[in-house]
Amino acid sequence: MVVDSIAKRFNAPWTRMGSWQADVATVTTTFSVKKKIPSQKKLHSHDVTPATSQNTTSNEGNNSSDPTTTTPTPTTIVRVKPPVEYETIDLKFTLLKSWQPMNLSGSSVFRAARDLNIKHSEILVIHDDMERDIGKISFKSQGSANGHNGIKSCIKSLSTQHFKRLRIGIGRPESNDRSSTFIAKYVLGRFKPLEIEKLEELVYDKAGDEIIRTTVYPSTPALRSG
Repeated sequence: MVVDSIAKRFNAPWTRMGSWQADVATVTTTFSVKKKIPSQKKLHSHDVTPATSQNTTSNEGNNSSDPTTTTPTPTTIVRVKPPVEYETIDLKFTLLKSWQPMNLSGSSVFRAARDLNIKHSEILVIHDDMERDIGKISFKSQGSANGHNGIKSCIKSLSTQHFKRLRIGIGRPESNDRSSTFIAKYVLGRFKPLEIEKLEELVYDKAGDEIIRTTVYPSTPALRSG
């Protein structure tokens, strides 16, 4: 559902790719972003009338004065905000929905990355996460599968843990049953109407924004919402 919402957001149609065993949508778009221009320091001197002091002493009935002393003019450092400038960025990425069962889906990811000549570090896998409440999003740059069979398959097929993940919280089932059969049924089950509303409100736009961020600004801090 999340991947479908991203394709819809960018008006990208799905096509069947038999060699990858997956549905594929290619997004090509252009947008403007603010350039990062460092602020500059500018010195300002205050217009202050010099303060003077005069000491008068009596010397045989005559008055004599000390030289006048002047207070230094203070200087303030002000950061000047640069004008806002924009640059145009061309963005292209490929969305993929594997036809394979989740625990075998890594083969589709591998074939697509190979044929498109995509580096493993440029791959972003979107997957469900029972450890987070429904609608909560968390980014992970790399690492172990944490028990997720789909990520295990990707790690095995790609022979590396060095690919990005976007984890979408689906919450834990109310039942205490933790058997693999029950968990699989829960994960693959349909969302309730209220849960769908929550996903639409909290996840869909943020997931699309995160894809843009990891594509255009891979070194910037990722979003954290749970």
